[in-house]
Amino acid sequence: MQLPATPRAAAQARKALAALTPDPHTYEQGPLLLTEAVANAVEHTDTERVHVLLRHEPAHAQLLCAVHDTSPATPRPDPVRSTDPDAIGGRGLHLIDTLADAWGYLPDACGKWLWFSLTPEADDQSAA
Repeated sequence: MQLPATPRAAAQARKALAALTPDPHTYEQGPLLLTEAVANAVEHTDTERVHVLLRHEPAHAQLLCAVHDTSPATPRPDPVRSTDPDAIGGRGLHLIDTLADAWGYLPDACGKWLWFSLTPEADDQSAA
C-alpha cells in the first residue's frame, strides 16, 4: 500500500496489519515495530509517500513487514540515543533490532526498503 508521508501513516499501516492478522496476540510486537518503521520513514526522510508491504504466511508461521522511503541512507540503530533516558527519540531501530526475529534493509534505485520479520508469540498460558 502507498501512504502519504504524514503522522497518520503509522496508524493506517497498523490498521492494515490488524486486518491481515486478526488475532492481536499472535504477533504482539508487530504494531509497535511497524509504527517505528513507518515513523522513521516519515520523520527522517524527505519521502512524499511511504510504501508498506505486509505479508502474513501462517503456513510458515511468519509475518514480514517492509517499509520503503526515498532516502538512500543506511538505517542503523543509534546505541547512544537508545540508552539515554532523556532522549526524546532514537529508539525506533533499536526496538526493531531488539524485538524482531530478523531485520535488514534493501537499497534500490529509488531509496530503500527497511524490513523485519516476526514469528508468532508463544502462548505463556499453554506452558503452565
